[in-house]
Amino acid sequence: MDNLSPRRHLVEIAGSSLSVLDVGEGPAVLLGHGYLWDWRMWEPQIETLQDRYRLIVPEMWGHGRSGPLPQGTSSNVDIAAQMLGLLDRLEIERVAVVGSSMGGMWGAHLAALAPGRIAGLAMLNSYLGEEPAHNREAYFVMLDAVEHEGLVNESIMANIVPLFFSSAALKDTPDLAARLRGQIASYGADGLRRSIAPLGRIIFGREDALGLLETLKMPAMIVAGRDDRSRPPAESIVMADLLAITAHIIDNCGHSATLEQPATVTELMAEFLGGIS
Repeated sequence: MDNLSPRRHLVEIAGSSLSVLDVGEGPAVLLGHGYLWDWRMWEPQIETLQDRYRLIVPEMWGHGRSGPLPQGTSSNVDIAAQMLGLLDRLEIERVAVVGSSMGGMWGAHLAALAPGRIAGLAMLNSYLGEEPAHNREAYFVMLDAVEHEGLVNESIMANIVPLFFSSAALKDTPDLAARLRGQIASYGADGLRRSIAPLGRIIFGREDALGLLETLKMPAMIVAGRDDRSRPPAESIVMADLLAITAHIIDNCGHSATLEQPATVTELMAEFLGGIS
């Protein structure tokens, strides 16, 4: 981040410390990263957009420098309420929300919770419907093992890392998979048990909230990777239909669109944000 010096806040929310990157000037944009990533998932977009927007990037509980998941947090609605508390603490009255995967899930609930304060909602590689039962069961088995062992063992690592990327990205940009592996391996036993595994259960055990989309009136954007193994583009098309918009499906892209196809995502975000601010 060469243009403007980022500010980092440690904000007390619901009894825990939330690490927040705050960079740039202009209309506020809240960026929600995906599960197991941190603020750096948005680094390519921050580099380009910080000249035009104030980019607020909270690191989810247990991720990056944030503290543990607050007690009593059991749903994306709870997380949305916590993010609304963050906006209050930063005295941000109005914001656009752009969320990837997990960030899109709580982002949509935030838009429903405080519609008058949300200028626009963009969801990337995300889905508000229930997790398919066979996926949910498989993920819960993995989460049980992570809690029991206090680590993400090599068998689980080998199963989950490919879910984040297209085949092309795994072949052509192996540094992305290596980066995610390193990040997952850095989580300690306490963080895995107190935050990462419980968050996984919130994400993969979520209730169907697709109906919420029909209640949202602010401008919206849906983005998917054509080769997303975790969130197939058909799910994004369902959400776009409910919002009466057309989903943007990115070729040669998996679940981590901001990193796999950064230029395309940045262009889509710039166009979307430019139309609402």
